[in-house]
Amino acid sequence: MKENLLTLLRKAGHPVPSPCGGNGKCGKCAVLIDGNPFLACKTDIRLPMGDTPPEILSHYAWKRPPVCERGEGYGIAVDIGTTTLAFELFDLARGTRLGDFSMANSQRALGFDVITRISHATQGAARRLHTYIIEDIRHGVAHILALAGVDASAVRHMALAGNTTMLHLFHDLPCHSLGVYPFTPVDIGSRLTRLDTLPGCEVLTLPGISTFVGADIVAGILCLGGLDSGETRLLIDLGTNGEMALMRGGKVWVTSTAAGPAFEAANISQGMGSVAGAVSRVAYDGAHFNYTTLGDAPPVGICGTGVVDATAELVRHGLMDETGRLSGAEKRVEIAPGVYFTQQDIREVQLAKSAVRSGLDILLAHAGCTPGEIDRVYLAGGFGHRLRPESADALGLFPPGLTGKIEAVGNTSLGGAALALLSASFATEMEAIIANASELLLSSHPSFNELFMEHMLFPERMEV
Repeated sequence: MKENLLTLLRKAGHPVPSPCGGNGKCGKCAVLIDGNPFLACKTDIRLPMGDTPPEILSHYAWKRPPVCERGEGYGIAVDIGTTTLAFELFDLARGTRLGDFSMANSQRALGFDVITRISHATQGAARRLHTYIIEDIRHGVAHILALAGVDASAVRHMALAGNTTMLHLFHDLPCHSLGVYPFTPVDIGSRLTRLDTLPGCEVLTLPGISTFVGADIVAGILCLGGLDSGETRLLIDLGTNGEMALMRGGKVWVTSTAAGPAFEAANISQGMGSVAGAVSRVAYDGAHFNYTTLGDAPPVGICGTGVVDATAELVRHGLMDETGRLSGAEKRVEIAPGVYFTQQDIREVQLAKSAVRSGLDILLAHAGCTPGEIDRVYLAGGFGHRLRPESADALGLFPPGLTGKIEAVGNTSLGGAALALLSASFATEMEAIIANASELLLSSHPSFNELFMEHMLFPERMEV
């Protein structure tokens, strides 16, 4: 009997994205069969499944010396990201990192962003989303233990960080209140649990601040040195949601903006993750687009940093106007052989950059802080490692005066989870971060809509 190819791929462990819900509208489940393109959701076929998707590794930089107080055995730190799960294995007796592993979040099969997943959860798919995340963690743990030659019975502790929605789905908590006003979480405190595949392991999930500013940001602040610093620091985590935290004088102001998945290339026509063949660098020489792909593989799509570069080059060279409209009759440009950047792609970038820039402007004003008073800007996530500051400037992504202070710090959510794994004493510091946090809700701020419309425009053509 025939079965839908999208269903078969998911059963085989391939989290094929289909943000349109398998209606054949988004084109994200496209596959090649004997060299011919098909939409998996519209194809009834049986095919043998291949290997799991490529790994995407994320790294971070601790801004404080890690302390190990757990004793014997091994521990695993986990960041449950909306797009990617990242794992690290530690020898708890020595406090040494033994290995890391990353994999795609299988929940992507039910949408790229947390709002879509909340919607699915409230419409009967909550158990399915919970199962996805539990199975992903089991797979990631088994993989990283096998790489290091460690037996599961020797794992004593695990620490998990993630945004509020991801941790609700991990714990199988109801999600309906996360998506409707006043956006109340069921539980954002730290929790202890166990996994049946690691019977001797205590699993800690880190605490969050609110529905929109979760344990991943608390972990990030912890990783970056906490609140005790004489400097004014800004943490920006650009993913599907753009979370921001301004740390100053022992306090932290936080907010989150719905940037959408453009910076992760999820809603870009030929967008893809940071895997081999993704166009990650784009430059225009006045006549042609030059490009670089990850792994130097033939181009097959474009990832987040390539999206930002492509848009920036269009701005710099006057190939589109400040409203984002492409010049000429074509509604797309070819940035690599067979890889196109379209008018709709530009619109997606506009929405994302305006949301982030508006959020930053309001957050700084609310905290009474100017860009010139900020000492350091930490850009978290894999996106930050490859983002070119000049491209961010060309888009107007950050307020003037911040770009020269930016430092890419990698997956700080994973870094904070690792600190909590290594020492139980950080629990008190995480609670202090939460107690000294002030959250700003952009959706109800009187200036947001005006700023959002203003920042939809790109800067005027730059000198090249």
